[in-house]
Amino acid sequence: MTALQYDDMVMKHADALFRFAFSMLGDKMDAEDVVQGVFERLWAKHQQVEIVSTKTYLFTSVHRACIDVFRKRRSTKKVLDTLSLDQRQFVPDQLEKRQLAEHILQYLDEGQRALVLLRDYEGYSYKEIGEIAGLTLAQVKIKLFRARQKIQDVLHLDGQCTNQIN
Repeated sequence: MTALQYDDMVMKHADALFRFAFSMLGDKMDAEDVVQGVFERLWAKHQQVEIVSTKTYLFTSVHRACIDVFRKRRSTKKVLDTLSLDQRQFVPDQLEKRQLAEHILQYLDEGQRALVLLRDYEGYSYKEIGEIAGLTLAQVKIKLFRARQKIQDVLHLDGQCTNQIN
């Protein structure tokens, strides 16, 4: 890979990778660090790496780096729920669709969140998600089904349901 090809890759994919990392981590600085780290490691070994699918390679790398961040967070302290039960009882009409989605995604574990983000926000196929996450096609489908069930459970909390998330 030449420097020009590398620069083109950064320009083409950096924004989508940042959005994905930020959605996974919920922290702008951590997301920026993850994306920058992935690009730095890629450049450091650019002569040894043969990339078949640039997009898949980059998203896989960011996904794994986000999981590493979660592990580091857990090793220093337990992750606390960001919303109490009282705060979950919101009226969906008062929130925009995006805000609702962000709140709901916080109830998913990092693996479920990654799959939902890759499928519903980034538009990846089940096969591509499997390649990124290191899962079989069946595992991707099952895990996405369970994540969506969990989303529905949160939406049905206290009998309040909205169909704003597809």
